[in-house]
Amino acid sequence: MNTNGIKPASIGLFLLVMASLPLAGQGKSGNEIVAEMDRRLNFDECRMTIRIKDVKAGGKLRQMRAKVEYSKGIGTRIEFEEPARDRGKRILMSGSSMWMSSPSVSKPVRLSGKDTFMGTSFTNDDVMNLDKSDDYDSVIAAGDEGGWNVVMTARSPSLPYSRIEARIGPDYLPLGMTYFARSGKKSKSVTFSDVKSFGGRLRPSVMTIVDLMKPGDSSSVTFEDISEERVERSRLSPSGLES
Repeated sequence: MNTNGIKPASIGLFLLVMASLPLAGQGKSGNEIVAEMDRRLNFDECRMTIRIKDVKAGGKLRQMRAKVEYSKGIGTRIEFEEPARDRGKRILMSGSSMWMSSPSVSKPVRLSGKDTFMGTSFTNDDVMNLDKSDDYDSVIAAGDEGGWNVVMTARSPSLPYSRIEARIGPDYLPLGMTYFARSGKKSKSVTFSDVKSFGGRLRPSVMTIVDLMKPGDSSSVTFEDISEERVERSRLSPSGLES
């Protein structure tokens, strides 16, 4: 018999709310959490070496290695070293615009962030656009001692995904994300793993994406090294893409 007038369902709801207080009590908004995630994942200016592995449903495997130069608010430049047939190809993102140059093409070609990145399961935006907080409005859907569930809504229709549902740990590092297409369907799932120290900063060294619309297709980016250092500004502009 319930003598105190409190219904069992109310007790359950109270316990659920109490369980979420340690994180919710920090008072951070969804936008602040995503901005802090970006800060912990990326240096303001750095050079990186990445290895990309792409697997198709039929079992075909392709691997690439590239150097990356990044400056927050300025641009991202990727130059491929492997395989031999892709050596010398360069991709630049400056603002919301992208270009690719190739030894076999006389002038850089404009790209779209929604297009596939070198035939992988990533889009160009997935690889080139390293920050999320400047492109998405984020709200907290749930929070507990293990982190936050954050819903990120695109600010521009030019972005490849209308919505991202992210699980972010209490250390502000991403654990997983689900990307949604403009149709509202789940497009891709992403996991982050193998946390390592780069320049004294802990962050996942592997990002794996599974294409939910093409069963069996997946790609991963492994960050082999990241060093915080100044990048020559001229190399992050379209006019310097050939240098």
